[in-house]
Amino acid sequence: MKRPLLIRCCLPFVLLIFANPTWADRLAKSAQVVIVIDYGSVDLTRLHQLEDELDIIAKQTNSGELDGDEVTLDGRKASIYMKSVDTDRLVKAIRPALKKHDFSRHALISLDG
Repeated sequence: MKRPLLIRCCLPFVLLIFANPTWADRLAKSAQVVIVIDYGSVDLTRLHQLEDELDIIAKQTNSGELDGDEVTLDGRKASIYMKSVDTDRLVKAIRPALKKHDFSRHALISLDG
């Protein structure tokens, strides 16, 4: 008796996930872009402003999106993570924004994935 109810409740979710896997294909094909900068501060305001700027650029150019960051405890180094299906286009789009800020001017950009 409980099995039909369970099937009726779960079936829509299963169909939603497996019926149209185009979103999964896009995620599976994306690579991670890692931007490492010499930040030099425990105040993360400027870093978050840069991340917002990079995310806006990536979305406007339809080349990727922000995926997070990591900062050392002393604030010396920061890593910004972005995801993209077309990493070359993303790097080309965000490079001018990185060059604009003194702390990210010499950023090291690498690909992971």
